[in-house]
Amino acid sequence: MEKDYLLERMGAALEELNKEQKQCVTLFYLEKKSYQEIAETTHLSLMQVKSHIQNGKRNLRLLMEKKENNAN
Repeated sequence: MEKDYLLERMGAALEELNKEQKQCVTLFYLEKKSYQEIAETTHLSLMQVKSHIQNGKRNLRLLMEKKENNAN
């Protein structure tokens, strides 16, 4: 039950990321693509892919924490 709730919150937070962050995070974590595969698919540089994944992961955490704090 807790896992479903967490996944639901994560999905909602993922929708709030900017386009590039959402795409890179989804490809990396959900589709298990490598940085190189993501770069080829998105036509971004490797450094941009790494940055979007890192920033997207941080923003996901912040969005989920914000939603949790607002729920309490």
